This record gives sequence, structure tokens and C-alpha cells, in this order.
Amino acid sequence: MKIYGTSGRTSGHVLPNFELDSENPLFGLWSIFRDPAIVEVGAAEGFDWVCIDGQHGHAELADYKTIFEAAHNFGVPAGVRVPSHEVGHIGRAMDAGARLIIVPTVEDGEQATTLVETCRYAPRGKRSYGPTRTIPRYPSGVVGEVDTDPKVALMIESVKGYENLDEILAAGPDAIFVGPYDLAISHGWSLEELTRGDKQHVLRDIASRATEAGVVPGLYAGDISLAKEMVQLGFKFMPICTDGALITTAARRLLDAR
Repeated sequence: MKIYGTSGRTSGHVLPNFELDSENPLFGLWSIFRDPAIVEVGAAEGFDWVCIDGQHGHAELADYKTIFEAAHNFGVPAGVRVPSHEVGHIGRAMDAGARLIIVPTVEDGEQATTLVETCRYAPRGKRSYGPTRTIPRYPSGVVGEVDTDPKVALMIESVKGYENLDEILAAGPDAIFVGPYDLAISHGWSLEELTRGDKQHVLRDIASRATEAGVVPGLYAGDISLAKEMVQLGFKFMPICTDGALITTAARRLLDAR
């Protein structure tokens, strides 16, 4: 679709799709810093996807486009966990080129329906058209084409969200994304009890019900060994580290070798 006043030329680059239906688990890099150079290195080294933490990280909305492009230049899809349910922020993140929107703390079907509609064009949703931040770098594409739309993942990270999981799934998000820290805190459990202890059946139940509903289950792991265990429970995509953790781990190994 033509936007009047924009260039008719593009760089020829194509926005990479976030292929959630991959047969293999997708291991990602979680970006806390606002430096696109770190994301560029991670993408070049082969992370399957990248996500900016817009809720607890340092990046601001104005940083998203440059960080996304640092990953997209290597064909790695990049997304963002937005800070809230605020429609304007979500829309601008998608206009900047997000291939995945992760929305925090979704607790019922009404919230879920509103958020899913916010991320999709009519007739499937209510997203406003205006991707001026990706033009002219990328072709504008076909509005509302299901295969090329950004994916929307709703976070399950509270007792209420877990209790209302079925109605959240019924809203038709592309994915759900478990925040294990907050989910454990909400239940009064430790992270270890939920992820590796006697409460682990909750995670297995979430992954199973999501899969049965045709919704891809993801989870914040932050560690490769935990990520592999979560794959065994049925989860399909997860970050295996933050950019901060990469630097910390490398520094520790270097200093330990003194």
C-alpha cells in the first residue's frame, strides 16, 4: 500500500518473519541495554531471535528501530516486550519494525482480545496503518497479510492469568509467554520450585493447554540448561541469556583464568 509523500525506492531488505511454527526450539537473546552493536553481534553469531526488554530494560521507544535493524540485517527477527498495555506504544513499536510483540501481565480474556486486536489490521483487528518508520528501508508489503504480520505473545505471569488461561488462549494470540519469576512470586513459590521443583507441573500444564489450543508456548529461561529442560515440557521459544549476562559471563571467565 502506497503512503503518499514517501520514497518509491527501498533498500531491497525484507523484514524477517518470526517463524514460531519451527520444528526446532527457538533460542533468543534478551536485550537489556540500548546498544544496537551488542544486538548486532548476537544476531551475527546466530541467535534465532532477539527481544528488547521495553519493560525493565534501558531502551526507549526511539531506540527500537535501530536495534531492530541491527538484528534484521542478519535475517534475525527482533521484537520487544512492551512496558504496558498502552495501545499507542504497541502501535509505534510495530511501525518501527517489531516482528514480535510480547505484552506483560495479561490476566483475562477481555484484556487478551483487546491486545490481540491492537496488533492486527482489520478485519482481524484494529491496528492503525502507518509504518512510516520502516519505509523506505523495507517494502511496505500487503496490509493484513497473515503470514507477514508481527506475532503477538501474551504473558502469563500471575495467579489470575493462570486461572484464566483458557479464555486468554481463546482470544487467539500467536503465542503465550510465561514470566516464571512473577508467576512464582504470585503463587508464593520460589523460582526453583516452579521451574525445577514440585510445582513444575504448572508449567507443563500451561505448555500443554496452549499447544492444544493452537497457540505456541514460550517462556523466559535466561539460561541454556533451563531452556533445554523447558523444551522437554513443551515450550517452543525462549531467551537463553541477556546481553548483560553475556558480558558478565565473559568477564568472569576471563578473570577466573588469571
